[in-house]
Amino acid sequence: MKMLCKVFIIAICFATTLNAQSGVYVNQWEIPYTHVQQLEQYYQLDIQPGRYWYDAKCGLWGMEGGPALGIMLSNLNLGGPLRADASRGRTGIFINGRQINNTERVQWQQLTGPITPGYYWLDAYGNVGYVGGGAITNLLQLARQQSSGSNSFYRNFYTGTGSGGNSDGFYIMGKDWSYSKF
Repeated sequence: MKMLCKVFIIAICFATTLNAQSGVYVNQWEIPYTHVQQLEQYYQLDIQPGRYWYDAKCGLWGMEGGPALGIMLSNLNLGGPLRADASRGRTGIFINGRQINNTERVQWQQLTGPITPGYYWLDAYGNVGYVGGGAITNLLQLARQQSSGSNSFYRNFYTGTGSGGNSDGFYIMGKDWSYSKF
């Protein structure tokens, strides 16, 4: 009888863990707790419950209603489809179908100069172009050119990750891990 009770308790705990709500929403769909754990293990950080958007075409992500806060692997089967209003933008500039907000428009224009409202695509390699056309430029190359000879640092206090670098190399860091190339 004791053995049967132990097996029953273990089964209840296992089922509760599988059915546990994560509180993590991506593109308005709740992500299963087990998937959140896998992402936390891969990225070595704690994912806070909240409402996020994720652009699978390029890997950008942010808080629902806000600008991009970071980048992760692209093409993950994560959440629902990316919505045009995910960032509550009103700029007329659409990146992979998401209308960016003014904060993000200013950030982009620091790299590219003025941006004409319209529909653009962005891939995981930093290539960007008009929807239906070829690449216009590469944002990673523009960022490297602008940072040549200067130091930069970025810290995302929501995720606890940071990055920085200069013309000699870069580093990224998270909870209990870091990587650098100088």
